[in-house]
Amino acid sequence: MKLSQYYLPTLREAPADARTEAHKWMLRSGMAREIGVGLFTLLPYGLELKEALEARLEKDFFKDGLKLSLSPLQPRALWEESGRWESYGGMYKVADRTNRQAALSPESEEAFLGLASGELKSYKQLPLFLYEKATRYKDVQKPAAGLADARAYFVIDGMRFDSDRDEAEAFFREEKRRAEHLLNDLGIDCRAVDTTDAVVYYALAEGYKDVLALDGKSAYMMEEAPIRYRLPEGEAPKEAEDVYTPDARTIKDLSDMLGIEPARCTKAVDLRVDGEPVFVFVPGDRELNQKKLEKYLGVSGDKIDMLDEETILELGTFPGFTGPVGLGEKARIIVDRAVTAMDNMVVGANKENYHTKNVNYGRDFEGEVADDLLDVAEGDVSPAGEPYTFREAFEVARIKKPSAAFSDAMNVGYLNDEGKEAPYISGGATWRTGALLSAVLENHRDENGPNFPLHLGPYDVAITVANGKKEEQMELAEKLYDALEEKGIATLLDDRNERAGVKFKDRDLLGIPLQLTVGKDAAENVVEFKRRAGDMEKLPAEDALQRIADALND
Repeated sequence: MKLSQYYLPTLREAPADARTEAHKWMLRSGMAREIGVGLFTLLPYGLELKEALEARLEKDFFKDGLKLSLSPLQPRALWEESGRWESYGGMYKVADRTNRQAALSPESEEAFLGLASGELKSYKQLPLFLYEKATRYKDVQKPAAGLADARAYFVIDGMRFDSDRDEAEAFFREEKRRAEHLLNDLGIDCRAVDTTDAVVYYALAEGYKDVLALDGKSAYMMEEAPIRYRLPEGEAPKEAEDVYTPDARTIKDLSDMLGIEPARCTKAVDLRVDGEPVFVFVPGDRELNQKKLEKYLGVSGDKIDMLDEETILELGTFPGFTGPVGLGEKARIIVDRAVTAMDNMVVGANKENYHTKNVNYGRDFEGEVADDLLDVAEGDVSPAGEPYTFREAFEVARIKKPSAAFSDAMNVGYLNDEGKEAPYISGGATWRTGALLSAVLENHRDENGPNFPLHLGPYDVAITVANGKKEEQMELAEKLYDALEEKGIATLLDDRNERAGVKFKDRDLLGIPLQLTVGKDAAENVVEFKRRAGDMEKLPAEDALQRIADALND
């Protein structure tokens, strides 16, 4: 490709609202332009880079699949079958002129299974692995990280349909192996988070919304990281007694008033869960973790609300002074395990301006015990005893565990070898290719711009003509360009009528790994050869071509 026939609107400075390094270099290198909040147009170089990554994915990851194209606009009925029309957060919903409603697809399960239900009727047609390259749509809250959290985002999305659980599990393990090999080969610093329904790969980088808790071996979403809580020093049990604590409605107020460490002042959280009152008790120096509570209760967040003051009073306690003693007969009591091991706690006395001190679990009260309902904090250790470190990150790939859950929900399946109806066992993968592009930019850059390894981007060689008005420079550059193209080496020739300094700046912004400069020595058939960010060498043109071939064949 010749830059005189290309569109490459590079920027000398990054826009002020570009928060991440990937976002900054994507805009500066002329890869994309932001057309609205979380909405991007890919320009030629950005599109070529995305397509190069997609080609790599199709070759190395989806090579066993068959490509198709699903409709991004999907009828409401399809999403109602899965039960996600109302519950899926951030879905763009539209209606036609007759008010028939549809969704701009944020995920692929409904469309794949809707297709399979009418096509894959027998076990003899399974297994089958289908995939598509697509754009997905989601109303991301406050997107600010470029392509990593765009509202219209690019994916390669695949689903495999199995009848045999063991074969499905083997496919899942192979997908994980391929994903880890590919991410490692692309040089992306990432961690895998094992969730209930998938293994999710996150690229580590600063400036992103997601935060991982890392313990050396495992990675967790920060809001779901299990912890080993450090208990206050043990004490001999003392006799419980009520104490007057006027206006001590917060843990800090109570701790200061009684001269007791906050951890020993048990915190009550008064909730309504699916319409029923629930009181949760955690150590006073910690917050109740919403995600862990939802998992323990088996309900979604929209089923949990704070309990109103009137109900709290009707249950025989008082807002700000709720305690577990005597309350279990009137409502559901849930206690974090750390509370059960704490000596001589201070708890609310269930009456205004009073707390009870020297309370001990088992002797004074009981309740349901949850293993871990606490937020993770600096200094915490994992269940393995390793201290946590915290890193910002963003999702690049999701390898889905084999499951019949969606098939069961949508009541779709096939006839097995006994002639009986059976649900599909489905798994698969979603690669967020825009996020993968961001991960490449985060991991391969320096102070001058992207710095891609060989075979990663759309071009491996950049030829720069120092002075386009010099005939001998243009002739040699064209000769080198033709020779490289004939060998199948993707080359970008900067033959624009621009100053050499502008061309060199743009060349670095593109991150192309091998660079040739045709300058004042062109008449002697000599060029300058260098690796991006490396040292320059003067070489005869033929030797430079050989060096390029050797580098690409290593």
